[in-house]
Amino acid sequence: MGIDPKYLTFDELLQKRLFEIPDFQRTYSWTTKQRRELFNDIEKLYNYVDYNKGTRNHFMATVVCCSKHIVEEFETSIYNVLDIVDGQQRITTLIILLKAISIKLAEQEDPKYRKTITNLDELFVKDEDNRLILIQTNHSSSIILREYLISGKHPKQNSIKTHATENLVKAFDECEAFIDEWAIKNPVDWLDKCKSMLMGVAFEKLKPRSQSMFEEHLGWLHKYWASIFECIGINDIDGTEIVRFAATLYHPEKQSRLFKAEDAIEYFRSICNTEPEKVLVVSKWLLDVAQELESVSSNSRLSAVTTIIHARFVAVATNLSEHFSDEDRAKILKQWENVTFKIFGLFQKDSRNKVGEYTKLAHFIMGINDKTVYIEKNGRVNKAIEQLIAIGEDFSMKAMVKELGEKDCYNGWQKELTYFFYRYEVFLAKENGYEFPNKLWETIWVSSASDTIEHIYPQGECPAWDGKITKRKEFHANRIGNLLILPGKLNSKCSNRDFAYKKDIYQDCQMLSTKEILKNTDWNIHTIEERTQKLLEWASKEWSHV
Repeated sequence: MGIDPKYLTFDELLQKRLFEIPDFQRTYSWTTKQRRELFNDIEKLYNYVDYNKGTRNHFMATVVCCSKHIVEEFETSIYNVLDIVDGQQRITTLIILLKAISIKLAEQEDPKYRKTITNLDELFVKDEDNRLILIQTNHSSSIILREYLISGKHPKQNSIKTHATENLVKAFDECEAFIDEWAIKNPVDWLDKCKSMLMGVAFEKLKPRSQSMFEEHLGWLHKYWASIFECIGINDIDGTEIVRFAATLYHPEKQSRLFKAEDAIEYFRSICNTEPEKVLVVSKWLLDVAQELESVSSNSRLSAVTTIIHARFVAVATNLSEHFSDEDRAKILKQWENVTFKIFGLFQKDSRNKVGEYTKLAHFIMGINDKTVYIEKNGRVNKAIEQLIAIGEDFSMKAMVKELGEKDCYNGWQKELTYFFYRYEVFLAKENGYEFPNKLWETIWVSSASDTIEHIYPQGECPAWDGKITKRKEFHANRIGNLLILPGKLNSKCSNRDFAYKKDIYQDCQMLSTKEILKNTDWNIHTIEERTQKLLEWASKEWSHV
């Protein structure tokens, strides 16, 4: 039996997997004590926030699973079925907690939660006939957990006949109670608090001066804030991020870190207390930031580039700056895209990297209280691009090639992989005078990455491929040289079929990267290695001067 350790987030652990608890394992046995300890860990994680890093992490402990060498398929998705050997109590409780969140959000009947609810429900139940459930427990408790994940139903009291089922039902109750308590303790985000502060200043400072002026300001405040909430509701944009971005970009002095949310509100409060009329200026500015952040965050093509908060910050600043023409803005954003993907996509650095450099750059791009823009026409554009290049210089492409060549480029790297092959396709189209298939890629960007990533040598066991790879099958299956982007309909046809059959399907794809595969008469460990090295050589050149 091979051992394949992975360092995954909880979300990554749940993707493309179905979990079963074998009969030889104990039934669900966690009590209130263990669940309360888990809830306390979650609360501590929430309260311990490093706003400059923009992330929270908690080591959940090791989970041990054993592959059953079974895969389940639904539409274009393939799910590996795993027995949980160690960690079942934790995983079961966390999944119940996710379901409790879904139930709570559904009760709100707020359109902004629809996407989150849909994503959660699709996580619990994979197929339309409720056949593929995310986790199945052993013994008599399996039906109760299954029904809860499907519909959120609690069993009738007379059906609770074992300790395992009693523990599960208590888990349902306590997880839902924890979410209810959480919603009461944390009902308002920082954007709501900012709105309340500005409204309060208007009532306190403007109303006594002039009723007519107050009513005019109040009317505009309502319009601006209605637009802000409409904007963030479309793609569920983080209101806290809007407040932090707005204050940091508005401040006349250069910042090396993003404002904390509470400091941002106090900064705006100090401005408006001194000049109450500026409640409209600040509200309009928050709307401008919200609209640009929504535009950046909702761009599916850039999803692999915009995962890091300070990367989004620079893009928002570039779009908001009044110092650039559309052509200049496009030049800066092109360099921003290249550098950001290099650092956070290819090198997989986290949000602790280059925070100060990105923040200072954003402030320079905004050019508040900076007269250098009037001295040299293109000075700010060229300087911004130079600073971006300097940010990327610390990351050697030689080191990247070695790391990426040995990397699992499927698990935990799907959106980056899609972007990587998009850039490769752009390169091939330019090299061959080929019209880039924009419409095809528009469908790919809005599809699930797992539906469009094709494993030429299949992930699962397959008689058609026996003997092709005899060593570390999963490693070679997930190497970048074995992966390909296909439209969902073509990808679903490939499945685990043999190479000759797949080549016939690849013929129907417009992309040049598939045409390269057609030149091979066979597909094995040697062809995977050759294509891996070819892709890495291209990537090294593509991002070497970024």
